[in-house]
Amino acid sequence: MDDDSDYSDHDLDDLPANTLQHLETTAIRATQHHDGDYSAATNAPESDYGLDEEEDEVVNLDDAAGLPQSPPWPAPEQQPPPQRSQPNVDQLLQRIKKLEQEKARLNRDLQGEKSRALSKSGEADTLRRRAEAATRGHEQKVSALQQSHSDAIVKVKAELDKMRREREQVQTNNLFLEHDLAREADKAKRSRRHMPSRPKPTAASIVSPSGTPKRAQKTLHLRDGFDDDDIVMASPTRLREKSKALTPKQAGKRKRQVADQSPIQPLQLSEPRERPKTQDSTPSHDPPEHTLLRAFKRDDERFSLLHRLLSHRSSNGTDRILEALAQYAFPSQPQKRLSSIVYDSLSVPSISANVHELALGICRVFISLWKQSLEEKYYAAVFLILDALHFVLAWEPGKTAVAVTAQVVPLIIASVDLVAIPVARAAKGGEKDLADLYSAAQRQIARDIDVADCLELLYVIATSCVSSPSKDSLALFWQTIPSDFALILLNKEQPVIHISLMLRILSTSALHSSLGPIVPADSLPESQGKREADLIHRLTNLFSETPTAIPEPESPPPDPCPAEAIWDLRLSVLDVLTQFSIHEHGSARLASHRACVGRLIKYLDFSISALYAHPLFPTQSNTIASINATMKLVYHLHTSNPGFDIKSKLVGILGGQHAYLVALTRLAFSDGLVLERGIEDAVVDMAHGILDEGLSIEEGEGLLRVFSSGNSV
Repeated sequence: MDDDSDYSDHDLDDLPANTLQHLETTAIRATQHHDGDYSAATNAPESDYGLDEEEDEVVNLDDAAGLPQSPPWPAPEQQPPPQRSQPNVDQLLQRIKKLEQEKARLNRDLQGEKSRALSKSGEADTLRRRAEAATRGHEQKVSALQQSHSDAIVKVKAELDKMRREREQVQTNNLFLEHDLAREADKAKRSRRHMPSRPKPTAASIVSPSGTPKRAQKTLHLRDGFDDDDIVMASPTRLREKSKALTPKQAGKRKRQVADQSPIQPLQLSEPRERPKTQDSTPSHDPPEHTLLRAFKRDDERFSLLHRLLSHRSSNGTDRILEALAQYAFPSQPQKRLSSIVYDSLSVPSISANVHELALGICRVFISLWKQSLEEKYYAAVFLILDALHFVLAWEPGKTAVAVTAQVVPLIIASVDLVAIPVARAAKGGEKDLADLYSAAQRQIARDIDVADCLELLYVIATSCVSSPSKDSLALFWQTIPSDFALILLNKEQPVIHISLMLRILSTSALHSSLGPIVPADSLPESQGKREADLIHRLTNLFSETPTAIPEPESPPPDPCPAEAIWDLRLSVLDVLTQFSIHEHGSARLASHRACVGRLIKYLDFSISALYAHPLFPTQSNTIASINATMKLVYHLHTSNPGFDIKSKLVGILGGQHAYLVALTRLAFSDGLVLERGIEDAVVDMAHGILDEGLSIEEGEGLLRVFSSGNSV
């Protein structure tokens, strides 16, 4: 075997048997330190391998006797404990000094940042105050401009009204003058036919070729320096035959012949006030309105009413009402114009006893035309009928409108239904109903029938019934209106102007024992209550619904309703509900409704949130008015119904409890500054009162900590 070592197997065999064991023991002992050398070893520098160079020994493995003898290894309990190294104090002091310097530097930086932050806050506050001042100045300028603009509009409207009245007065005077001119012309014609000849002379009677009057004429005292007998009345027809005037002869001589011309122009005598009955037999060709005016000879109120009606212009602004009626005729009587029907009806003597009877007669004439228009489905002249009825009812006292309620209200409802019911059907989404709504025939009906004009006439009648001394007038008015009429017009798909007018009409329906339309007497007892609940449900739906027109097929969607119009509409709803709550019956109906109070609370929360979502928006005043009106209504319902629990009405309303706490707490702790300016102090007190009754002491203290304000200190 090839081996690199210097030893062979024979050399190893020659070693003693305990040599290897002795070497291991010696090696172990060599790694240990004696007790006396431990301290010296700790202070002496150690080599890289942990052994001193002076104590290095070379062990000869061949000489076993030469191996150094090490003392025995002490027991574990006899070993000295290890000593820990002592810390360096200088280093610690330097470290502490550095940390203190770092702390001081950080404090200086912190103070600098605080100073800069405070400076920034002051600048921001200054800018905020300047912005608020600029905003207030801008608002004042805008309000001043709006006020001046409103004053200018009022002034212009007043001037326009004045000019319009002057123009109507001039037209009226012209009509009178035309009538007087025609009458005078007729008088002149008749006077020329019946003018008597010159009177007989007193001394000698000479036959005149033109005819002698049957009786002597009265002597005229002209005081012109001539004798009265020298004046001869000549026929007006002889005025054209002028000849040279002759000088009168002596007084004692014979009078000049009849053929001679008088030097004085013949006098034109006025016609006596009462014409002979023989003149009435002469045929007249005056227009119908002149014949009608001749029936009212005395200058009384009847003549004034009729004259103003004849001169009143229609809503198209071009023609007078009766002149415009001459352009229309019923399909059943194409040869007779509607104006002729009116003239013939007004010529009946029985309707002209006094001005009130005349106004009622005129209304009945136009109501009959309206009824026939609906029966024959001829709606082209309905707007003229509405113009005439509006004029007469505006001219006459409210008792005239009350007297025609039973006849005109069904016609108004039937006309409105022709336009409103197709809209309500199309709102349900049916394709056929949508196609019918935008058909050519339905479009023509919507153009011919002005729903807004019909509802305004209905409102005039309703307010006249309210002011009527008869207590049953208003109840009879609401008995003539169907129960679903208001529900149809309160759909969000109807035009906003129609919804607003229906709300104004409903504001007159708050009676001591009913709200809205009154069901027939033969209906079930619970029918009235159900209809009132449906009406309240539809009204409160408008707090969350946005009026939207039904788009035409294959057409872009219509423009959204303006925000100001929506706020005004909801304010009108609040006005109606407030009118309902005046009487005990209406207040109980609103308080017992399952959703009315909850929707009012939700709308109150929405209005308060709108103050912050759209700060200083043009609808700020509308929002503040809504907050005040809603809180007053809720508080009135809370106080006028004993045992009323608002929280119980919020169970079925999504988010009602949250809206209740947030809205009332914001109001209760409102300072009325900037965004909340305009909220009345009474409204804040109402919110406080409701919260005090519905919250525990702990809940009140928690809300006070969250919504603390100047009013809560």
